[in-house]
Amino acid sequence: MASELCKTISEAKLERHKNLFLNYRNLHNFPLELLKDEGLQYLERLYMKRNSLTTLPENLAQKLPNLVELRRTVSFVAYCCSTLCLQSFDLLS
Repeated sequence: MASELCKTISEAKLERHKNLFLNYRNLHNFPLELLKDEGLQYLERLYMKRNSLTTLPENLAQKLPNLVELRRTVSFVAYCCSTLCLQSFDLLS
């Protein structure tokens, strides 16, 4: 994982961000760093516009329990990991 991405995620964990912007990062895989520890339990909105993701982790709902919105591009092919995964799954770019 690129050092800038690591720094952004670490800062979000330390400062208990509710919003995290990972737009335009050329990501091909969901950053598993987002699911480590309990640091992002306060995260409500995750913005991942213009990346090349095709799936979401199965344990997304358990690791990010307060996530209510995930924004990404229309080309993103995702599945919701459970009925509790997201209260609102925004498929707009």
